[in-house]
Amino acid sequence: MTLDEAKVLLSKNKIPFELQEFNHEAEYWHHATLFPYTKNARPCKVVAMVIKSKNGKKDIELQFNAAGDAFRFEELRFGDFCYELFDCNEVTLADDLIRNISEIQKGHLIVIVLNEIRKKRWLADACFDRSNDDDTFGAPGFQKALQQIKKPKGLFSKLLGAQKQYEIYDWNTYQRIVK
Repeated sequence: MTLDEAKVLLSKNKIPFELQEFNHEAEYWHHATLFPYTKNARPCKVVAMVIKSKNGKKDIELQFNAAGDAFRFEELRFGDFCYELFDCNEVTLADDLIRNISEIQKGHLIVIVLNEIRKKRWLADACFDRSNDDDTFGAPGFQKALQQIKKPKGLFSKLLGAQKQYEIYDWNTYQRIVK
């Protein structure tokens, strides 16, 4: 999918967006994530279609990389969470994008991102679907993860001096917990 095709797709579905341009992929990744790993970043120009969220912090972004005379779809992100659609079927890509964007905007999906602040590195992320009852990635899985986050810091973590940052967000809300 090209950037021009995506513009038509989002406009047709009445999804407002802004465009942001970046000189290379590493610059985009620094914009998109707190502690990006840029060793494999490509030198191509990047255009991001940004769909502003109601939480005011973490937006939906569609990444397009320059390829020849067009910008081609590369990735879908919700805040720091990357959907990793690299092997997505071109035939179903438009439907997949609209479905994922719709699920985010309805507030069905909630993301947790974990970073180690002192070592300046990403540790983990997870996306939970509030609309299902899966024990791992549904509403019960999210509640279990939240309970773990809210537990007091353990002795081992205190001794090592680890400082973890949890970002918990959906379309409407954003929360940051540092411990």
